[in-house]
Amino acid sequence: MKKVVCVLIACLFTQVYFLNVSAHNTNYVEDIINTINEEMISNYIYTLQNFGPRITATPSCQQAGQYIYEELYEMGYETRFLPWENSGYSDRNIEAILPGERNDSVIICAHYDSVPTSPGADDNGSGTAAVLAAAKAISEYKDRIQLTYTIRFITFSGEEEGLLGSYSYASNAHNNNAQIVAVLNADMIGYARSDMGKNRVKIYDDENSAWITNISIDVAKMYEEYIGLNIVRRDAGANSDHWPFLAYGYDAVFFHEYEFNDYYHTSNDTADKIDFNYATRVTRLIVATLIHLANLEITDTEPPSVRIDKPKEGYLYIADREIIRVGKTIIIGKTTIEVNAVDDKTGINRVEIYIDGHLKATLFSHPYKFIWDEFAIFTHKIKVVAYDNAENSNYNEFNVIVFNA
Repeated sequence: MKKVVCVLIACLFTQVYFLNVSAHNTNYVEDIINTINEEMISNYIYTLQNFGPRITATPSCQQAGQYIYEELYEMGYETRFLPWENSGYSDRNIEAILPGERNDSVIICAHYDSVPTSPGADDNGSGTAAVLAAAKAISEYKDRIQLTYTIRFITFSGEEEGLLGSYSYASNAHNNNAQIVAVLNADMIGYARSDMGKNRVKIYDDENSAWITNISIDVAKMYEEYIGLNIVRRDAGANSDHWPFLAYGYDAVFFHEYEFNDYYHTSNDTADKIDFNYATRVTRLIVATLIHLANLEITDTEPPSVRIDKPKEGYLYIADREIIRVGKTIIIGKTTIEVNAVDDKTGINRVEIYIDGHLKATLFSHPYKFIWDEFAIFTHKIKVVAYDNAENSNYNEFNVIVFNA
């Protein structure tokens, strides 16, 4: 009887402990986002505006970059300049790092350059202010919270010249096989002129990054008291620094004000046109999303969806080209195995490709493609396995007849 009582007490204590941990986690997210206020956002935007037009590779842009570096460094982060050269321009990105248990990264980013004649308060002082505010708010808790993923706070130059700084960063990440779980890009998040605009924000995504928007929607509901925003989903395009990451196969989204700023790219893009309450609430949304991503505070027990798009079942392929439907899958020569893998809750971590049970490739970014070009004849099995970031998995497989000598 004594043993039973002890077990019951232990179970009760365990339940109370986990309830307290859960409550604590919720509280520190609330505490962090409530550290972000209008005064903080206003100070950052006015400071950036006062450098004047921050044209890439000019002294004003260099001075703004130095200011960002010093702010992040003084917050206690490992901070560095990342020089880049592209399309005849040379400048530098700034990155600050908060290590997690894993090197896989969650990125919050924005560009700090502007166009000629424009002081760039909204485009993109508002986005840069969000990155600095995120770093500042989290810095007060960084020694007390344990992160699953490393957080990287990044500001890019060269955006107005064609996303040059972000292309350089994403390209280097891809070439070095860097694992990036999610990218949150903030660009023009401070302007609103109507009640409808004040209560909405756009998030641009694609099929593979939609899970990030889903989390942000949940976060907006969870902290509605402090955020007060409805999310409007839009299809991503090549119009800001999220795009290079998507192009290199990483999952990325773009936060943008609901009502487009009429003063965009003009000398009137000044801080007096900013709705600081709106900019603060959008920043809180981004930061709350960032923290939930970095802590993996998501319950995901559902496997991802996965299918083999090429070769298709029941088609003839010759020299990697689809020829005709024949009833069975027949491959003559090499073939490219193409996989579609999507997860709506935590995103895809990796895709593994097997031939006859032997692992041939592990792919960490989409498009998930592998060229199968080795000696093979008669019947073989292609199997693909997709894992999401919660380690749920799913697979697709079928037999093919191969003649590749």
